[in-house]
Order: sequence, then structure tokens, then C-alpha cells
Amino acid sequence: MLSPLAPTHAAPFDAIAADYDEVFTYSKIGQAQRFAVWRELQNAFQTGGRVLEVAERRVGNGAEGKIELRVLAAENISTLTDQAPLDGAFSNFGVLNCLENLKQFAADLAPLLKPKATVLLCCLGPFCIWEVFWYLAHGELRKAFRRQRRAGATGRLAPGASIRVHYPPVRLLARTFAPWFRLVSWKGVGISVPPSYVEPWLGRFPKALQFASRMDDIAESCPGIRILSDHILLKFEREGA
Repeated sequence: MLSPLAPTHAAPFDAIAADYDEVFTYSKIGQAQRFAVWRELQNAFQTGGRVLEVAERRVGNGAEGKIELRVLAAENISTLTDQAPLDGAFSNFGVLNCLENLKQFAADLAPLLKPKATVLLCCLGPFCIWEVFWYLAHGELRKAFRRQRRAGATGRLAPGASIRVHYPPVRLLARTFAPWFRLVSWKGVGISVPPSYVEPWLGRFPKALQFASRMDDIAESCPGIRILSDHILLKFEREGA
């Protein structure tokens, strides 16, 4: 697996990197959402394949020697032409929502992949029902509907650290990645399971979270329901003979 990583300096997410695992990765909500993605990963990629990951800065569990690490922004993946052709690509939990030119990213990614290669993209969804109700209940109208803003919303990660976040709908993502990629399928991640910021409240009710996870297993691919999720997981196929 080849993993291009975010820069280690002057990056907005550096401001929250130290607490990320505690807030999301190891949280009960984070684990529930990640498990839904991991199941799809196991089905999408074969053992021994060369997969580009965009991107997580973590190596462990015996991965040394199996992952080649390079430090570069997602916008610079065109510099990886020496690694082509790759068997697939994967982007986890909202990385692509922070890109300003997603069309260019798709154009740069395409030459790196073999024809028919699988691409899995886990993005923040365009309408999270949990988020709407949560912030309305707390009197924060702007946050409740921030995902519906056409120009995106400014995410303030910490004092002095902010980033523009976009929430494109599935149809727009499909058009953006065409003609290089074809959308094969997509599902919701985090429909009944809420966003991670609800953890302090829902964490007190472990059985409720278990029930929510089971409900997500049922609803994740249901039309009309899957779009209400915190994240969406899209499966693309590289066009070509």
C-alpha cells in the first residue's frame, strides 16, 4: 500500500492531531463507523494488491515493509506517476471534502490506476439527519444546515486553524469523477449511529449505540435513507478496457 500523507507543518489538521484518536478513532462512535468501512474494504481489495490511500499518518500492527510512506498533499498525487499502475485507491473519512478542486484530483488519480481498478471514497454526506436535529436542539441554526451551503462551510478546528469543507451530493460526485471513473454503488455510514461529537452523550448508553449499529447494517443501502448519513461510502471503477 502506498500512502501519501498530509504535510507535517502548516496544516490545519495538525491543530487537532494529538487528540484525534481519543475524539474519534478510539471512541465508540468512531469504531462503529470505521467498522462499516472496513467491511467494504475487505470485499473491495485483494491481498497483495497495491492500493493508494489518501491518507492516514499511521503505521502499525505489522504493517512495516508493506506500506510505503511519502509526505505530500492529496492535491499533489500526480507526482506519483512512478508508482503506476496501481490496483486501487481509498480515501477515508472526509479527506476529499477539504479539496477545492475535486475534478483535478480525479484527473490526477486516473493515470495512476489500472483499468477497472476499484476506488473507495468515504466522504462527509450532504445531509446528516443527526446533525440537523442535534444542532437545532442546541439552538445552533447555522451549524444545523451547514452542509446545505453550496459554497461549503468553514470548519474551525482550533484557534487559528480553519479549513473550508464542501459537502457535494452523490450525483455531483459521480459527474465530477466522470469520464475517468464510473460510480458502481454507494451506501450511508452513520445513519442511526451519530457523528462523533455526540459521543459524550450517547456514550452513556452503550446498548443504544449497539442498536444503532444494527440499524445501520439494515439501512446503509436503502434508497431515501442512506443519504441521511454522517458519511457516504462510494465505490467507483476506473473506466477503460
